[in-house]
Amino acid sequence: MFEISPLLLAEWQFFGSLGFLSVFVAVLFSSAWLLLFLKLAWHKTGQDAWIGVYRYWVRVFALAMVVSVAVTIPLMIQAGTLWPALLMKIAGVAGPLACLAVLLAFVCKLIFFNGMLYRQGKMKEKWHTASVLMSALGVTGIVYLMLALQSWMNAPQGTIKTESNIVVHDWLAIVFHHEIAWRLILVFAGSSLCLGFMMMGVSAWQVLRRPLNQAENLTFRIGLVMALYGMAGFVLQVLFAQDTLFVPFAANGWRKVWWGGILLLGIMLLVLTLLCYYLLGKKRDIGKMPVFLQKWCSLMTFSGCLLVLLTGALSYFRNLPFIVYKEIALQEVFRYLSTQTLVLSSLAYLVVYLLIAVSFRQMFYQAARYGVVPVRKTMGAAA
Repeated sequence: MFEISPLLLAEWQFFGSLGFLSVFVAVLFSSAWLLLFLKLAWHKTGQDAWIGVYRYWVRVFALAMVVSVAVTIPLMIQAGTLWPALLMKIAGVAGPLACLAVLLAFVCKLIFFNGMLYRQGKMKEKWHTASVLMSALGVTGIVYLMLALQSWMNAPQGTIKTESNIVVHDWLAIVFHHEIAWRLILVFAGSSLCLGFMMMGVSAWQVLRRPLNQAENLTFRIGLVMALYGMAGFVLQVLFAQDTLFVPFAANGWRKVWWGGILLLGIMLLVLTLLCYYLLGKKRDIGKMPVFLQKWCSLMTFSGCLLVLLTGALSYFRNLPFIVYKEIALQEVFRYLSTQTLVLSSLAYLVVYLLIAVSFRQMFYQAARYGVVPVRKTMGAAA
């Protein structure tokens, strides 16, 4: 009879949760900078289409933020129940980075997110735009701190391993790790493709049901540009940083994941090529493109999210059987639980994540179907 070891189940449970979180962090990261771009473009041009796009995608940002916070809770529970010894061993590195990230998240939520999400139309436009800027910088800072921890776990430097834990002797080597730049490019590429295909997909879904307004046509064009930048970033990663970031292509059991990612990336590239051909070569907007291409775009709305999951798996599992490369093995820090317990808990987490994903999709299309309520303008206030 085929049996799965408890350690393997624990790995897939924990890293599966981490991958699910990565999808919404990617949406959060890219949408934060998208909102800043939209606000600045609206200030420069004065065209209502820019602020119309903003009003829809600020809701996506808020949804991604709520889901990211919610998914962090089961992830912390898993870290404490499955790998309790790990937290003790790497507390010297992970503790300060995690505390700083939590503090930054608290400050951003208390001050800047509240201003961006709830004070629109009630404060001067320059202060509202400043809130959007600080929100984007805050999200980027949190992502940077988590990437610093991941980079250190992938290639430890600036630390000394003792019998009981790991001691930091050079914080600069951790905070400015040589892998962080590549990981930032990977986050940029994944989040750009993720949000870019969401923007194109929702516009294609709308055009199949009714004519688009100016803001919705603009959404499609912005999404196409974002996806092209993301595609360029992924190609750059595969060509120059494959050995640094991902499981080797020749690794046993990972070729199918590699080929799945390559196939998905190829389909996405084909869609982008056809869209560029009709949009730039034929001078057609999304409403005048062939119906098969509109349906194709609509079906691929969340393909960028799937790509983030695949590349996340190739990245998170790179160091197996180590959790900290050549320093701490997963077997050392695993708290043994029965296979039955791990199967039941994994199914419970799967149900929770499916409900979250379905709810997010439902609310995502709710605004696309009925539109968003314009924010009431007050004299001298932001739009």
